[in-house]
Amino acid sequence: MSECLKHQETDKECMEYAIISHNIDFITFLMNEYGISIDLYACANYNNLDSFLVFYDQSNNLISCLISSPMFNITSLDKYFLSLGVYVNKKLLDGKTALHIAALYNNKETAELLISHSIYINEKDKDRETALHNKAAISNSKETAELLISNGANIYEKDKRGRTALHIAVENNRKETVKLLLSHGANINTKDKVGKTALHYATWNNYKEIAELLILHGAKNKCFNI
Repeated sequence: MSECLKHQETDKECMEYAIISHNIDFITFLMNEYGISIDLYACANYNNLDSFLVFYDQSNNLISCLISSPMFNITSLDKYFLSLGVYVNKKLLDGKTALHIAALYNNKETAELLISHSIYINEKDKDRETALHNKAAISNSKETAELLISNGANIYEKDKRGRTALHIAVENNRKETVKLLLSHGANINTKDKVGKTALHYATWNNYKEIAELLILHGAKNKCFNI
């Protein structure tokens, strides 16, 4: 390991590869000898819970652990960090709360847990996205989005690009989420900061079924050939 590092610059990419390979010894070595932080998103994306627990053990950063733990869809883990008294509305550097992460990873059970602990449901990250914006982007599973809406998520909130959850669901071809948002009264003709409606997003990406659905629900289509 040490011999290899003589010919390879130690950086965040090294840590990512160590996480991918589930090489706990190398991860600990990079953290302790070179001060390279463990990327918690990488831990989740490569199903490396052990690396996440090494981060907790070595850093005792309860805030980052609480916010990031929903990535793993292990509710008992989330309950553990909440039991340590971490303030539920703390944020990561990118402005995301634990609810943003639960929505991003479609973790309904943890979202319910966080809501029961009075997390701010319409809190925005640095891109001015709410948890509902995050959920609209990632899957067609409606349950988590329904949970957020039923607990007060504002479907009209806009991110820094002026997009609502409907814009984002259309942009990511999430037809079931589009149906859900429309059923809750999403403004179908609202425009983002450059004047695009949800129908613009559908036609630009050639999502014919979603475009037809939007028109059926009253989207203005004078400028489009569907």
